[in-house]
Amino acid sequence: MRKEILENGFKGIKCNLKPILFALGSDIKTAQDRGLRFRNELSDTFKDDHVLEPLIITNEIDARFIDELIEPNVDLLVLNVAGPRYIFRKLASIKIPIITWQDRGYSHAASWDTRGFLKKWGVNIYTPIGPNEATRLAKVISAIRALRHSKLLVLGKIPPPNVASEWCMEHIERKLGLEVENIAIDILLKLSDEIPEEKVKETFSQWSETFEDISEDKKEDLENVIRLYLAMKSLLKEKGANALTINCLQDLFSKRFIPPCIALARLIDEGIVAGCEADINVAISMMILSFISRGPSIMGNIYLFRPWPGPGFPPIETRIEDIKESLRNNIVRLTHDVIPLTMGTKDKFKLEDYHNLGKGVTAYVPIKSGVPVTLLRIRSDLEELFVIRGNILKVANTIHCRFSAWIKVNNAREIADEAPALHHAMIYGDWSRELKVFAELCNMRIKIV
Repeated sequence: MRKEILENGFKGIKCNLKPILFALGSDIKTAQDRGLRFRNELSDTFKDDHVLEPLIITNEIDARFIDELIEPNVDLLVLNVAGPRYIFRKLASIKIPIITWQDRGYSHAASWDTRGFLKKWGVNIYTPIGPNEATRLAKVISAIRALRHSKLLVLGKIPPPNVASEWCMEHIERKLGLEVENIAIDILLKLSDEIPEEKVKETFSQWSETFEDISEDKKEDLENVIRLYLAMKSLLKEKGANALTINCLQDLFSKRFIPPCIALARLIDEGIVAGCEADINVAISMMILSFISRGPSIMGNIYLFRPWPGPGFPPIETRIEDIKESLRNNIVRLTHDVIPLTMGTKDKFKLEDYHNLGKGVTAYVPIKSGVPVTLLRIRSDLEELFVIRGNILKVANTIHCRFSAWIKVNNAREIADEAPALHHAMIYGDWSRELKVFAELCNMRIKIV
């Protein structure tokens, strides 16, 4: 997993599955034939993961030493439920999550009985109904392992003044296994200044194919973003990191006005989780969502009022009326400036300025509408996942911030009452069931609204 994560980010995450078959009393040929059929069935289902050779237990002595027969890199055990349940108790010594496998992945009564038996022995066991649910569970398990092997870079001063987040890096590592390192903005800027001009031109040529148009007055701004992007990639490689967040508003902008939005979007397209405003908790939330889905996620502000072209926000009277309407209709707005092409509905960006200031560059591409989404924020103490389920009603280029998505939610009032912070991460699809499993395995609470 190490090489795959460092080279491909969240796109490279794979689950190592170990099939286990109890065939007590069977002759070797019969047991091997059953094991081969079992493995082939799993290989056909878990095409994006690694299915290891089955462990076939043919006698009670081998069952007693089962913990010594499992490879150290196994993420998930897949238990063929055919067998004497009393001997399954030996699986409790392995401390690896288990899913049952029955009727080509459609677990039912026998699996439930096995689940009840093994839960009594302290086993984390799940009984998926259907191959799709099984593969999604495998993604959750591998995401937890990937998180424990990951490193997040925080570029710029911490804490920034407007983010409710966790700043104790030791606590983050003790809780999640995630390593976090803080790097000064001056180091990033020095690296960006040292990028060879030919490398900037080469990258500019590559990027130009993914923009509708690059006007002459935006060319220099885009080249500055490219330097920042290449410096970020250099730091990620040097530090062996696969995620970053940057203190853009208070630190980077105080030294140089280079909105990093396009650089962050490019990194997300490449499989690197990339957030802004040095919000560690939303970066972790993005990592959780991207690692589980193995796809891109974005971050944004949740607002209950309309967009405004900027600078600034709508008048206070307008905001108050909008908030009342939002609570009545259960519609919230997620808005920000980082949109990866891999989440867009077009294959080219529209190049824009930053927040209607007439300077800097951001990029807009419409994201999907009419689709379910999951929003996530891990609380500052890392003890609870706050999850919002919704459906995107419409999207627009709203200038400040660059994109907005209007989301129909179950209870906007509950979000207003309990949201841990302004920033939340978002991915396409309903991943609330998987987040329940993630929370359970990481000893967290979960709140779903």
